[in-house]
Amino acid sequence: MNQWDTRSRSRRGFTLIETSMAMVIIGVALAAVLQLLAAGTNSNIAGKEMSTALNLANNIREIASGLAYTDAGNPTSPNTKEATPTAYNDIWDLNGGSFDPPLDCSAQPISSLSGWQQVVSVQSVDPNNITATRPNDPTVPTARITVTVNHGGKYIYQASWVVCAPDAP
Repeated sequence: MNQWDTRSRSRRGFTLIETSMAMVIIGVALAAVLQLLAAGTNSNIAGKEMSTALNLANNIREIASGLAYTDAGNPTSPNTKEATPTAYNDIWDLNGGSFDPPLDCSAQPISSLSGWQQVVSVQSVDPNNITATRPNDPTVPTARITVTVNHGGKYIYQASWVVCAPDAP
């Protein structure tokens, strides 16, 4: 066996090791790219879910903005709920509402969003300390409306805002 045969055999061993190392490096890089794609997909799904939830909460806010503070027929009672959301005439009608399918801003159900749910509560708050709730009473001039949006039974988003009764003439 001459010196060239030994070098050739030795060089083949290095080529095999180099090829194996290159395959490991490419495999690790490919796994990292796939993991990055999966994380991006999950982030896009969560973002879409959050955007939908935010819009559903805003739908309730739009409905509430078109309602009176108290029921004209019985302004001292929070328990004058109309039969359907389209017939609601004051913010207290929203209290205890659970809408599945959720409502759009004109109080119509969005049937394409089955599995989504809007849960609404209306609470009287102390006009001098809006963080303090009081027993529900439409004669108290301030109330907090809270909308919780769930998807598939899982909490996604919650929004609250304070509404004030208009001044008496």
